[in-house]
Amino acid sequence: EFTTKSLTIPFGKMKNTFSLAIAATLLSGAAATHPPRFDYAATLTGTKKCALINVIMDESGSMTGDQNFMKNRVLPKLGETLQGPTYNYDHVFLCSAGFGYGSAHYATDAHYFHLGCTTISATGTIQDAGVVTWYSYGATEDGWAAMKTGMEDVHATIDGVSLAGDCATMDKNMILVTDEDRDCTTYINKSWLKWKIYDNGYILNVVVDICIGDIGISDPWSCRGTDAPNAAKFGMQISSGGGDATIFEYEPTSSSSYVETAMTNTWYDSYVWHDAGTADHYSDLVIDEKGAVWNINSMRCTNPGIPEAFADVFVIIKALEIGTREESSSNGDPHFTTWKKEHYEYHGQCDLVLAKDPEFASGLGIDIQIRTKLVRFWSYIRSAAIRIGADVFEVQGHATEQDAKYWMNFELKGELSTIGGFPVKVTDIDEGSKGIQRVTYEIDLGSKYPGQMIVIRTYKEFVNVRVIGATAEAFGNTVGMWGDYRTGHTLARDGTTVLSDFSELGSEWQVLPSDEMLFHTTEDPQFPQKCIEPEDPRGERRRRLEESTVSEADAEKACAQLKNELDRKDCVYDILATQDLDMVGAF
Repeated sequence: EFTTKSLTIPFGKMKNTFSLAIAATLLSGAAATHPPRFDYAATLTGTKKCALINVIMDESGSMTGDQNFMKNRVLPKLGETLQGPTYNYDHVFLCSAGFGYGSAHYATDAHYFHLGCTTISATGTIQDAGVVTWYSYGATEDGWAAMKTGMEDVHATIDGVSLAGDCATMDKNMILVTDEDRDCTTYINKSWLKWKIYDNGYILNVVVDICIGDIGISDPWSCRGTDAPNAAKFGMQISSGGGDATIFEYEPTSSSSYVETAMTNTWYDSYVWHDAGTADHYSDLVIDEKGAVWNINSMRCTNPGIPEAFADVFVIIKALEIGTREESSSNGDPHFTTWKKEHYEYHGQCDLVLAKDPEFASGLGIDIQIRTKLVRFWSYIRSAAIRIGADVFEVQGHATEQDAKYWMNFELKGELSTIGGFPVKVTDIDEGSKGIQRVTYEIDLGSKYPGQMIVIRTYKEFVNVRVIGATAEAFGNTVGMWGDYRTGHTLARDGTTVLSDFSELGSEWQVLPSDEMLFHTTEDPQFPQKCIEPEDPRGERRRRLEESTVSEADAEKACAQLKNELDRKDCVYDILATQDLDMVGAF
């Protein structure tokens, strides 16, 4: 049967020509009355924390079980988890599209049909079941065309809620589900598609026909049927251009039902079986991104407990992805990235509160402070200090000394193994030919907050502080220069006033006596002295650039290797300010 909101047609009782004609007519009418579409470039002006799940579902004949699995197990649980106490989303929106159904169902050769958008309630109810009423009778599957059009067809208003008008943040996740490689019905450039997905703010996850095996062995049957040991390898994130991966594997003794296994310096295609062109068509789209490729056979496996655990682990990883902001950071020449990914600079000299929360980690508390130093029209982060529980850790960069300094509980190079009970890993990279040493300190929060860490890096006199994998559970109540986690707004200490002038923001978050300064010595200015602001930074900067020996083209060439666009811009700025091409090493 072909079903619309107003008509049910038994295909077996009609001639194909009539079926095709009436389906095309119905779809033509639907396209003409499509609700207004969401503008990805629009500024969000609301106050709510929102998530958007965009499902692109294969509607070919073998997909019935997978469709029901997503509809009945995964999506309700994902909506419930995101609106639970860990992530505290106000709205979870769901849009979906089908691709692959026979031409009687579609108006174009791309075999695509948009099923609409709705919301998932806090109890996991999909409000409009029609949005997930997929078909399973098709044959030709062009997932690329479906992803492209599925992004374009997101509604601007869903169940009476305006995405731009009601939401302050919108975290987006796209889930493509198919058991075939791509049938090319519409020309689309793969690099462009990958860029478009992430430019629109989506994290992409592909659930496809793969089998994660062992090095040199890729056998699909080890993931299928009753005795399928590799069906327990649910999915993987791929990095380093395909040379490294993190595998999510079922582990019933773990509290989260899975463990993460690292595969390094090994091309992923050497131990992962893919159906036909699936690696090229779908797995490649998630390489070096936050999303993952998942084994559709784990959903289909008859091993006891495997499909149920797959649903649980998939939701845990997806919720962690969706509920995680882009890395919040402060770089050496103070470039700040807030939890909402807003980027700004503040070039005053003083001690500043990056983030603080007295209830962090069940009451241990956390404080992250930086100390900046002014040089002409710009400043840089000279030191960073972190308190977790009763432990205080301070790092300082040095221009000439190869051996960077740190203090543990105010003791120079004191014993450094844990901070507040969280383990610390130190990585020392000596660029001997340049006489430069880069030191990275990683504070692993994984025992309390899986996948999260605080990273401090020194390069010459510059210090960089980042939080990797931050979630609302860990950092949802922090305040400071990184802004409010839930809205991304740069707030004053009163918690309500939004400060858009970043000089005012810096002055507001200067370390006060009540903040308990964490550094082992005091340096001017200290409150009530105000932060020292640069004089005429724009005019001085212009004069300096006119006199510079390193050109902007030289800086752009040196920074081109950096993946993150904001890092590249910051890198160019820092090289031009310092006239030092080696500054790319700070990133």
